[in-house]
Amino acid sequence: MLKRCLATTAITLTFSLVAHSAPLPSEYLEECQRVETSAKAIMKARQEGVPFSTLLEMAETAGKESEYVGNLYKGLIGKAYDLPRESDAEKQQKVVAEFQKSFYSLCMDTAQKTADSRS
Repeated sequence: MLKRCLATTAITLTFSLVAHSAPLPSEYLEECQRVETSAKAIMKARQEGVPFSTLLEMAETAGKESEYVGNLYKGLIGKAYDLPRESDAEKQQKVVAEFQKSFYSLCMDTAQKTADSRS
């Protein structure tokens, strides 16, 4: 009974939060998808043993075209190399998926806060 009550409360709170949130503009969603894709690629490279310096060179090259993208890559690279490299392929996939998901979630949270503050 308690579980059902908690589940109902959680669902109600979720719908309440969604109802009071400003809709996200498509450019925010697209940006978060870019962040998600970049996070996945960088952590995958890290788990595959690509040297830190190689990824940093990639970030520097990207930064010449877009300072924002270069800084994004550098931030993601730093966070990826803060985590250990897994030796097992299954664990590597899990780490990549978690890293990708966490940065997508952070981006979406920030995007929602930005959208809410502008409405």
